[in-house]
Amino acid sequence: MKRRRFFKLLGATTSAMTLSPWEYFESTLYADPKFNRASALQQIERLEGQPPMQAQVRVERGGPRLFLNGEEIYPFMALSTHLYPTVGNFKQAGINIYHPVVGMRSGWLGPDTYDWSIIDTFFGRLLEMNPDAYFLPRIQLNTPNWWKEAHPSELIKYGLPTPENKINVHIKRNLPQSEGGHHFMASGDELWEASFASEVWRRDTAAMLRDFVRHIQESSLNSRVIGYHPTTGRTAEWNYFGPDYLPDYSEPMQRACGKIPAAQERLQTTFGLLRDPEKESEVIGFYRKFHEVIADTVLYMASTLKQATDRRLLCGVFYGYLLEQVRIQEAGYLATQKILESPDLDYIACPYTYQEGNVRNSSGQRVNMVDGAGNLLGSSRGVGGDGGYRMLSESVRRHGKLYISEMDPSTYLDFNPHTVVGGLGGSSSHTLEGSKLILQRDLGQVFATGVGGWLFDFGPLNQAKEGWYASKPIIDEIKRYVDLGKRRLQSDISSVAQIAAVYDIKSFFSTAHWQADKPWYDYGIGYTDFFNHWFINTQVRSFHRIGAPMDFLHNFDLQPTDSKKYRLMFMVNMLHLTSDEISQLKAMLRDSGMTVVWYYAPGFIDSNRLALDRMQDLTGFQFKILMEPGLMMIRGNIKRPGSRPLRLRFGVNASHYPRFAVVDQTSENLGLWQDVDEVAFAMKEHEGYQSVYVGTAPLPAPILRWLVQQAEIPLWSSEPDIVRATEDAAMIVATEKGERKLTLHKAMAAIDGGGSKREHVLNMDFGEVNIFAAVS
Repeated sequence: MKRRRFFKLLGATTSAMTLSPWEYFESTLYADPKFNRASALQQIERLEGQPPMQAQVRVERGGPRLFLNGEEIYPFMALSTHLYPTVGNFKQAGINIYHPVVGMRSGWLGPDTYDWSIIDTFFGRLLEMNPDAYFLPRIQLNTPNWWKEAHPSELIKYGLPTPENKINVHIKRNLPQSEGGHHFMASGDELWEASFASEVWRRDTAAMLRDFVRHIQESSLNSRVIGYHPTTGRTAEWNYFGPDYLPDYSEPMQRACGKIPAAQERLQTTFGLLRDPEKESEVIGFYRKFHEVIADTVLYMASTLKQATDRRLLCGVFYGYLLEQVRIQEAGYLATQKILESPDLDYIACPYTYQEGNVRNSSGQRVNMVDGAGNLLGSSRGVGGDGGYRMLSESVRRHGKLYISEMDPSTYLDFNPHTVVGGLGGSSSHTLEGSKLILQRDLGQVFATGVGGWLFDFGPLNQAKEGWYASKPIIDEIKRYVDLGKRRLQSDISSVAQIAAVYDIKSFFSTAHWQADKPWYDYGIGYTDFFNHWFINTQVRSFHRIGAPMDFLHNFDLQPTDSKKYRLMFMVNMLHLTSDEISQLKAMLRDSGMTVVWYYAPGFIDSNRLALDRMQDLTGFQFKILMEPGLMMIRGNIKRPGSRPLRLRFGVNASHYPRFAVVDQTSENLGLWQDVDEVAFAMKEHEGYQSVYVGTAPLPAPILRWLVQQAEIPLWSSEPDIVRATEDAAMIVATEKGERKLTLHKAMAAIDGGGSKREHVLNMDFGEVNIFAAVS
């Protein structure tokens, strides 16, 4: 093994010049002729004598918490495409833990040949800028060209033709580099890459990681590195490379999965929106194995890192996004249970919502999402948006892992209305006041929901050369919430939600392919299939406007005690269920007294057939199948004693099959299909709970709030506001201007002053944010 140590660079010119241009660590945007490399590396030597870092996540007082050297730390960090110009902003805001992006192939020079001086210099310079800095490096595992040239049989092969201009973009494009030896904006285009099923790639990459960790442990940086975040793939988030071209027909993947179905078999279904297991079992089985391979590769790297660090440091990954996960069959995360159950992962990270609206405001921005009937569902980013999480965070908490929200809202300091990458600030982000409200919502949500977070500043890659957060008012706003986070150390972060949305990821193996719904003209986010978009991505917009806290979790994380915790459950996409899963659901729900909303075709897909009888047994309704394609739109007509009926059309203006109609004479009719007089929305008592069936999505907020009242759950806000809460903290974001009454589950006081009480009468402007905390 050949290695060059960082201390050999002291006083030297640069050994980095021996590297190819794209590996050279100095940013093309921020080359500094006055920069003294030797001085930066001396900052590492000055750490000598400091004890090695001990970092861990422990579950205490209601949820996972971060501990460094035995002391609990509020889990809030920062990163940027270019940390050199932005680290000073973060330091002023009180953030000393950074998540620097480092390109490992900048130091992986050949077989068993490593030189980590580029990354050493990067860390040294950051320490020069902030001597109190700690690092959780995001280590990019993109494969070096020399390795790919040496192992052509280990590379990805695609089922569809690939464009020549997307093969090896690192050679063919002159891209800006980050300070840590990584190309931003490149990994999303790369197609010439190693298969995740390649045992050779796993072995060689793991050997490289062990050498890098050994290098850090033998240097004084071992007191400042708190863990590692391995990643690769499209967008550098373990999304499979080249999903548009149907990976992966390589020899390694065929060894792992067996025969891989032809491209057209993957793209088409034989039963409309669904796959028929009797005819398409090979496709369903392939996708299951394919995603197991991806998860196994992620865990292989995590295990390597945990072993190399003697389990003293953190390891976390991007994985498990369900909401707004584009290209889900090829690039999604459909083996999440294996990831969550791994002892080698301490946290899971995920960028928060990116969904734009499908209608434009007066400025031409796409802000709000509406359904096919024009019902307002909500907005994601911008002032008054929900800032929702794309991960099912309650599942992460139940597995004892820290959830970290990646937040990248642009601010008024970015002068380009069409940003290059990331950071869609949303409506009013071009103003100072709008930028502050968005940050209050995002940072307040981290505090109120008991999770962790990091701010990702893409500003230097756009028009804000010193960063999106480089003004005193913005820095002061961030610092206020960093300081607020210290109250977490005395708080209980247990869930207090009585409402849950439950999802089944394996159902995506058995539903129409994401390419089937082109051209995505009204989706707000492209490259998603019908169920992912309307049932998951868009339904959650109105979930966030229920006006009460909600939990979001996978069906495999349901527990028998949830029948007592929750009074209302939305079973959103429980299409493909095993017999054991159906039995467990029935046992949990029986005599629970809760209200359960079943969407579309719960339990209809078995392992070897389409089974209407299972769907009827699970829900208690009798159904018939409508095979003629028709609008996925319902004419709701809900009778409310003492009030006017709630008459509301909702759903999707698109024709699909199959649809289902309730033919049960004992149920209450709540709505009919738009184009035929068949019941599509109904309710009945079943086995000791209230069973509700709805044939389409999304349900708008008025119907959701009616269901909450039917379940006898108190609405926290008298308006359809965004409400987040844990045992000792709460947040409300006003979705419209005016007065509302906020009724908390216990007495709390506003963090900006006022008495501790349960009921708060608030006169709020649109998008205004109020945070409450228990008084100790």
